Amino acid sequence: MLYEMVAIARYAGVKGVDDAREVCRLVGKMVVNNRGVVRNIQNWGLRPLPKIVNKDRQSHIVGAHFYMKFDSSPAVQREVLRSLRSDPRIVRSMIVKNGGDT
Repeated sequence: MLYEMVAIARYAGVKGVDDAREVCRLVGKMVVNNRGVVRNIQNWGLRPLPKIVNKDRQSHIVGAHFYMKFDSSPAVQREVLRSLRSDPRIVRSMIVKNGGDT
């Protein structure tokens, strides 16, 4: 299945951009190690959030956004989403199925 993922990493100075890069690398390795294919990765940079987002007792107004398109099984997609939601560096994440088997 083809999936598109958008995630927002917390911003804590220069380290926030490194957090986004490291999480993106971790997700890519997770997909590839489980016989998936990463098709596209884009760094959308720092952007203000539309509203204040609270996670782990912290308020966030800016985040490092990134996008990834990948092919994987539904089980791998669930594992990726579970790991993103449990990662304290990620403020928000979303994965959308983009189509059937390709």
